[in-house]
Amino acid sequence: MAAEQVTSTRTSSISKVLHIVHGYYPESGGGTEAYVRSLLEAQPRLGLECFLLHGSFEPRARACLEERDDLGLRAFRLHRADAYSDYWDKAHYPPAGEVFEALLDDLQPDIVHVHQWIRLSDDLVVRALRRGVRALVSLHDLYASCPACFRLRPDDSHCERSVSFENCADCVPLRGFESPEEVRRGIEVYRDNARRELLAAGRVLAATEATRQLVCAGLGLDHSIVQIEPLGYAPRFGATRHAHVDARLHLAYWGNVTARKGVDVLLDALRLVASRRAIDNELELTIFGKVDLESLREDLQRRAEGLPVRFAGRYEYDEIVAAGVDLAVFPSTCFETYGFVLDEAFELGVPALVTKVGAFEERLGDAGFLVPPGDAAALAATLEAILDDRSLLMKACVAIPERAPTPEDHARRLLAHYEAASTAIVAEPFTIDRSELEELRRHGDRNTAPRLRGLAPRRE
Repeated sequence: MAAEQVTSTRTSSISKVLHIVHGYYPESGGGTEAYVRSLLEAQPRLGLECFLLHGSFEPRARACLEERDDLGLRAFRLHRADAYSDYWDKAHYPPAGEVFEALLDDLQPDIVHVHQWIRLSDDLVVRALRRGVRALVSLHDLYASCPACFRLRPDDSHCERSVSFENCADCVPLRGFESPEEVRRGIEVYRDNARRELLAAGRVLAATEATRQLVCAGLGLDHSIVQIEPLGYAPRFGATRHAHVDARLHLAYWGNVTARKGVDVLLDALRLVASRRAIDNELELTIFGKVDLESLREDLQRRAEGLPVRFAGRYEYDEIVAAGVDLAVFPSTCFETYGFVLDEAFELGVPALVTKVGAFEERLGDAGFLVPPGDAAALAATLEAILDDRSLLMKACVAIPERAPTPEDHARRLLAHYEAASTAIVAEPFTIDRSELEELRRHGDRNTAPRLRGLAPRRE
C-alpha cells in the first residue's frame, strides 16, 4: 500500500518532541537507535526542540534518571532497579513510569514519540495522556504483538498467531516456576495493555504493510488504526562498489550476525552447492559484522570450513564498497519489519537475495530473489541458477527502486503526523486490573534469566 499522502509546512503547533527508545549509543545500537539518531539530527533543522529518554542495561538501587551531556541535546538514561528487564513479564514497571511522569512535568513536550517500551515501562502512552501530553507510536518491530518479542517459535519457525494463552503458552520465555494460571493471566494482560497503548496514541505509524498487518492481527485491532510511513534513509557510501578483477560471483552479508539472521542457513546452502560443483573459482562470500555469541561464531566457523568464505568482523561501509559485491544476501529466519540493509544494497546498485518473510518481500519487488526462510536447499538452487545465468543479476539491477526519502524529508512528513496526533480524539484509556497477576507473580525469583520457552516441557 502506498504511503498516505502527507504534506506539512512549519506552521505546526508542535515545537518540543520527546523521543523514547529502549536503548541508545554507545550502550546499544541497532536499526531503531539509528532511526532515532537520524531524527535527532534532522528535526532541529526544522525548528523542533528534541529531547531523548532511553533505557539501559544497567540497574541501580532504585529507578532513576541520569542526564547525559554528550549528545548536544537534553538526553536522559533511565535505570531500573531490576534485572532482565527486556522480558515480557518485566514489561510493566511503575517506578519507571513515575520517573517518566516527573520528566514530562519538567520538559513539557508537545508530543511524545514512543519508539519502544522495553527496559522502561509498558504504559508510557497512557501515562503521557493522563498528564495532558499526546503520543505518537512508531512500530519498529513486533514487540507489541508478541510476548516472545520476535515472533519466532521455539523451533525458530515464523509465527503469525494472534496473542492468546492458547497460542502463546508453549512459547513465551519462562523461568520455570510459573503456574499455568500466571502464564494465562500474564499473556492476557500483555495483549490488553498493548491494545490500550496503541488505542490511546493519537497516531500509530508503521514503515511497511507487513508490520501493520501482523501487529494488528496479533492484537485483534483494525489495521486502519496504523498509518504507513516509510522511513528516511541517509546514504552510507561515498562511492559506488568497486569493480573486481576476477569472474567470481561476489556475495556479501552485512549487519549484526545473530542466530535469527540466517547466516548458518546461507553457509549450509553453499555447502550444498559445493557438493554438486567446484565453487572456489565461481564465487566467494564475505560476512561483514560481529557475531554476537561465541557459540554462534564457533558454529559458523565450523559450517564454513573448506568453503570460499571470509569473516570480516566489524566493518566500515567503505569496506563493503571495496569488496565489489555482486549480490547482497540477507537470509533472515525472523520477520523483518523494514531492513535498512536493502536500502544500502540498492544504494550500491546491488540486487539482493532475501527470505520471503515480513517486509523484505514487500520492499524487494523485482530487484532480487526470494527464498523461504530456513530453506538451505532453495537458497542453494537460487545461487546455482545465478551462477548459470548471470543475466538474472542484470535484470534485478534494472528493477532497483529509486532511493528512499532522506531523513530530512521524512522528518518533514512527521510534522503532519505529530499535528494529527496532538489533535486526535482519543477515548479515556480503559483500566487494566493487574492485581491478580501481581499476586501470582509474588512467588519465585524474577531476577533470574528465563530458561524455558513455554509450558510445554512441564506437561507430562
